[in-house]
Amino acid sequence: MLSGSFFYFSRLTDNTKMDKKNLPNLRGEPGWIALEYPESLKDKPSFVIGDPSKDRLAVRYFIRESDKRFFGKVFFGEATQGPPGHAHGGSMAAVLDEAMGFSAWIAGHTVVAAKITVEYLQMLPVNSTVTVEAWVESVDGRKVMTKGKIYSDDDVFSTSEGLFINIPAEKFGDASHYLYKVKGQGEK
Repeated sequence: MLSGSFFYFSRLTDNTKMDKKNLPNLRGEPGWIALEYPESLKDKPSFVIGDPSKDRLAVRYFIRESDKRFFGKVFFGEATQGPPGHAHGGSMAAVLDEAMGFSAWIAGHTVVAAKITVEYLQMLPVNSTVTVEAWVESVDGRKVMTKGKIYSDDDVFSTSEGLFINIPAEKFGDASHYLYKVKGQGEK
């Protein structure tokens, strides 16, 4: 079991532009543990999770308790639009990049992306809530190979593969405590 929740990636607030009755359902599935967003980073913007209006993306991340697999519930709002009525491929790629990176961090690797490949299988309608799933496929020295996908029920919208490179945790400053908490070693 993890040493408590350590990330929470949803910033739904009273200031959101969306009507409260229309907020996306970002609840996890049974057996998923919500990840807490570290206090030290709550006021720092993030490209994927830093949109307090939720017109773009609303994201909440989880770990499945049984096997520590990384999941997220993601709402693609109107501001993610690329083709009319559908999410821009770049918004999907950004979500997959972040999910694959976090899956590597949760597995104990302090990584940055070196190469990401995304295959777009179906157009994703805006104002949709979907699941992102990511995992570490293999490790070879400093190279961490990951995979991910964005889906809803039986529809897979995109898949991805990533090559991430391990770098010293100290390079991340305050963020390096993610790794230590994940590994159950407590705060650095």
